[in-house]
Amino acid sequence: MFKDILLPINISDPVTWEKPLETAIYLARSCGARLHVMTVAPSFDYPTVESFFPVGFEEKARAKLGEELHAFVAEHVPKDITSQSIIAVGSIYEEILKTVEEARCDLIVMTRKGGPRRHFMLGGNTDKVVHHARTAVLVLE
Repeated sequence: MFKDILLPINISDPVTWEKPLETAIYLARSCGARLHVMTVAPSFDYPTVESFFPVGFEEKARAKLGEELHAFVAEHVPKDITSQSIIAVGSIYEEILKTVEEARCDLIVMTRKGGPRRHFMLGGNTDKVVHHARTAVLVLE
């Protein structure tokens, strides 16, 4: 039924990945689908914001996030499931929608929102993904 499943997460916020990961693994295994696990880092390309960080900060942050995501996938995604780790930088919902198109995903599995005081997967991002995605979106509590 599904061939490619996108799982957008915030590694540091289990609310965004505990239930969705379990569901995505079940679906991937049931359908023989590939699982694309992604996380989105904020962009620092605004001159005012960029001036507060040392040169090369964004590249180092992205590399560190990549290491963390690969470790997360190695620890949490069973070996019998084909998976891909994706790091994106920018607007959360825009990067999710872009990744869905690029990876040709036919399902997005995500949470309704992140935990308290989190800025990833808030209701607004999920709402925008649901309203603009050209593919199925499974939103979990």
